[in-house]
Amino acid sequence: MPKNPFCEFDRVLSSEMNPEKRVSGLLSTTRNPFVEFAESAHKKRVLPMDEILASHASAMDRLTDAYRALVAECVGEGLWQANRETIEMTYRTASRIVGEIDWEMADVEAFCTHALQSNDAAFFVIEPLGLFLSAFCNASSQAEICLDLAGCDLRLTLMGYRLRKGVSLTIAGDLGDLTGISLMGGHLKIEGSVRHYLGAGMTAGRIAVSGNAGKSIGEQMTGGEIHISGRLGGIGHAQGGAVYHRQQILRGTGIKSGEWRVESSTASHPTNSDSKGQKDGD
Repeated sequence: MPKNPFCEFDRVLSSEMNPEKRVSGLLSTTRNPFVEFAESAHKKRVLPMDEILASHASAMDRLTDAYRALVAECVGEGLWQANRETIEMTYRTASRIVGEIDWEMADVEAFCTHALQSNDAAFFVIEPLGLFLSAFCNASSQAEICLDLAGCDLRLTLMGYRLRKGVSLTIAGDLGDLTGISLMGGHLKIEGSVRHYLGAGMTAGRIAVSGNAGKSIGEQMTGGEIHISGRLGGIGHAQGGAVYHRQQILRGTGIKSGEWRVESSTASHPTNSDSKGQKDGD
């Protein structure tokens, strides 16, 4: 009689007859192989992003309180006037406050957007904010700093104030008056346009503006370089340093330290009136 080819399937597995020899895992006939997944699904997982967001919110509160303290001390109930004495006093106060709180540069980067979009009464007085942010940049240990202000309706003033040597600050967006004044060796890059008195009183360093610049560029500067790629309103009365419009030098004097070389000649260095005529023809 021929053998039934399917008789092996009628046999009882020895592992089923002897519980001690039963297989486990996916081959088990008595245990749910997915029970481990069911148990772990009910465990609460803490995502790193949750901790980051919690820390971020706490940092916004600290920085907002710090700016509120700056306004209370330097402005009070009056108006904030951007003169030399007020600027220096406000920056000294901002530097002191920055040294008294815990912060990271990532917090400051987020704080920029928060401050310009917030309805908090602390930001109703926005004028000293540029000095407040500049104090963070100069106190940071980072060599490369980027702040994104693109799309903001307000143009912050005094950004990059006293930017120190060894710090490169890139700002995306348009800025207001007095950008990069009293620069002290840092590298300030503006991906946008600025208003008047760009780089006034700077002693060293480099400022590069990809957009337009207003009047009195480099007023009373004694050193450093200013580079403008867009249109410009006029050059100030510089005592040193150099101002460039695209690849052409508009104003420059020799630097004793030999940081760069500029030779004076009326043929290659147009006057202030020449530069205005050139601007109108762009």
